[in-house]
Amino acid sequence: MTDSMDILGILAAARRIEEFGIEFYRRFSECTGDETGAALLRGLGRDEEGHKAMVEEEMRRLAPTLDPASVPPAPSALGIVPEKAFPFPPDRCMALEDELRALEIGIQVEESSSDMYRRAALSVEEPRVRLLLERLAGIEEGHRRLLEESMYMLRTQGAWYGYTPILEG
Repeated sequence: MTDSMDILGILAAARRIEEFGIEFYRRFSECTGDETGAALLRGLGRDEEGHKAMVEEEMRRLAPTLDPASVPPAPSALGIVPEKAFPFPPDRCMALEDELRALEIGIQVEESSSDMYRRAALSVEEPRVRLLLERLAGIEEGHRRLLEESMYMLRTQGAWYGYTPILEG
C-alpha cells in the first residue's frame, strides 16, 4: 500500500521525466535540419508539456498547498531519468548518424518512461493516480513506436516519417 507521500514521490518522478522529454524534444527539434522531423519533435515536446501539466494537476489535487517542483522524486524511479545533457552541441545541425543516435536515446527514454509508469501504476491504490499513470504509459508507448517508425524511415529512405502540415496541427 502506498501513502500520499509515496504517491507524490512517484508523481514527482513522472514530472521529472516529462521535463526531460520537453527539453530533449525542444533541443532535438532545433538541431534537426529536416522540417518534417523538426515538426514531429516539436509535437512530441508539446505532448510532454501536456503530460507534465496532468501530473502537476494530480499532485495539486492530492496536496493543494504543495509546489509540485518541491517534491523529491521517488528513489526507485530515479535510475531511469536520463542525464539532462543533450548528446550534441546546440550550435550545429546534426548529420544523419547523429539524428539516428538521438532517436535511439528518445526511444530508450520513452520505453523507460512507459515501464516506470506501468510499475508505478501497479504500486498505487489511489484510482485516479493509477489511471493517470496507466494513461501516461500508453501514450509514451505510442511515442516510442512513432520514433521507431521515424528511425526506420531515416535508415531506409533518408527522410523523416510524417507530413509537416499534419504534424503541426
